[in-house]
Amino acid sequence: MIAAVEPAVSNPSRLEQLKKTVSATRLSLFLQCRLKFFFRYVLQIKKPVTPSLHCGSTAHSVLQQWNLSRWKGEVFETQRFKSFFEKQWKDGQEGKVIKWEDDEPEDRDSSWRALEHYFTETPIKQNERPEAVEVSAEADLSHHGLPTLIGVLDLVRQGGRIVDFKLVGKSPDPRQAEHIYGVQLTAYSVLYRDATGKREAGLELHHLVRTKQPKFILTPLPPATQQQHDRLFRLMDAYQSGLDREDFIPSPSFACAGCEFFNECRKWSG
Repeated sequence: MIAAVEPAVSNPSRLEQLKKTVSATRLSLFLQCRLKFFFRYVLQIKKPVTPSLHCGSTAHSVLQQWNLSRWKGEVFETQRFKSFFEKQWKDGQEGKVIKWEDDEPEDRDSSWRALEHYFTETPIKQNERPEAVEVSAEADLSHHGLPTLIGVLDLVRQGGRIVDFKLVGKSPDPRQAEHIYGVQLTAYSVLYRDATGKREAGLELHHLVRTKQPKFILTPLPPATQQQHDRLFRLMDAYQSGLDREDFIPSPSFACAGCEFFNECRKWSG
């Protein structure tokens, strides 16, 4: 199948683990490119952290602290979160090699500016106590003949509005964002309903845009429909069937130019 890594192609124990559960992240990657999924999750090939991933994970840590701070009823202090951001930025690079494409200080500063702008523009009031913050959840879907769905909800606002944060480099198109993140948002809906027995009040995408002049773009969405749930289950079924067949084929596209497994993919022989 793949000359460079052929001895590790058949890894029954790893495949069995992947069949038992599925997350929105894994499912999305499998749908995007099955060979990339194979490299990342079956062979577990490690790659250097990208600048965008480091920016995103640092911002995510700050937002998590901000949500926890509101949950505890603490007073908001910008300097406190800036200090936390700077520590996370530094600590997140320890033991890692990040190939900064441009200027690390600019990436750092633009990420912080996006956060600072969000804190002033967010529709979430400081006294609004979250319903849940960074909660791990799972839904047993064996009655649908599907693996267990797992995931982590960034934030659930009071009243059951599920929020997902995105740090991006350019302004998203709301309609495209709804489609691109449809798998993730619908998965959150399934997890929330399974955990609470209630339907979510709605879903929200909070895009923090780290352009020169930072922006915040809110994309509010209604609760997921039954059609969206059925679509997710159908995609999960394709995931399960693909793993059963060890169907790990490439999906050539313009996205290949930025793929970390480009060289490994070039060696694939079918």
